[in-house]
Formats: sequence, structure tokens, C-alpha cells
Amino acid sequence: MDSSTESSGAGGSASHPFCIATVVTEKAIEAMLEVSGTGSYRDEHPWLVAAQILAQAQAAGRELPILFATASPEHGMHFSHWSVIREIDVVELHRGQWESRCSFDQLQPFNPIWEAVDSVFVKPSHEQLERERLEHIKVSRQSLDEHHIHPYAICETPVFISEALSVPTGS
Repeated sequence: MDSSTESSGAGGSASHPFCIATVVTEKAIEAMLEVSGTGSYRDEHPWLVAAQILAQAQAAGRELPILFATASPEHGMHFSHWSVIREIDVVELHRGQWESRCSFDQLQPFNPIWEAVDSVFVKPSHEQLERERLEHIKVSRQSLDEHHIHPYAICETPVFISEALSVPTGS
């Protein structure tokens, strides 16, 4: 993995270079903010790969961010909040029927510069990352769009989140 895409902070947890992006309703965001800002998200799609990425991040001592997009007639689809995933449980209820539950920390407002869904880039392929690491060739990135965010997308973690997670605790 390209270490230049990872941040590490003295004393604080560093962000995983990739994150999970998903769409929720504005009403769901409001409900989470009223309670405590923490919460969980349920989906009928199996988040199997997301659970694998979370396990890899936790084994490496990294935080796995989750980005929440909402859609409204006046603003279209945009990111409103982000958090750090604590747990992803995937259960097969019946043959072919799944439930995934993603638990996360307190919601943080999204940096206005990054609110547009297309300001976040989809995770590059393993081969592309290897070319960047070995050959120092930065190949173009694909922007996320509203057609590829549901049920979730694996994206590069925005810089402002990596920086926020690299700040030492207690400062």
C-alpha cells in the first residue's frame, strides 16, 4: 500500500487510507444527532467486504471512516456527516436474505469543500496502487457518483478526515 496516502499522528489513531461511503435519509441523520451523535446503520445488503476492510484496519491499529450522504431536492446528493466505524455485523437471516449493521462513533460535520459526492474518489484497483507504489506513476482517479454509492462504496479517505484522525488525543 502507498504509505504516502496514509497519515500517522503522534499519539492519535491514524485513518485507514480507504473509507466507506453510503446514503442515508436526512431524517436518519437528524435522529442520530438528537440522541448523541452515535448510532448504527442497518442495510439489507451484506456488507461483507466492508467488514473485511474494518477487520484489516483494526488489526493495523487504524480507524475506518464512514461517510454519510443525503439527498434533497434543493441540494441534490451531498455528504453531510462522517464518523468512525466501530463494528460491522453481517448476518444471513434466511437463504439469500441478509442484514448488515454498522455501528459508529459520534457524527462529525463534513468539510464544505468535500460535500459534493464527486469530490471523493473511488478506491483504485490493487494493480493501480501497486503501480503508484513501485513505479511512482499517479494514474487518474474515478470520482464517486450517486449511481455507485448504494448500498456502499469503498473510497479514498478525504484528507481532512485523515488529518482529523491523526491529531493526538488530549491536545
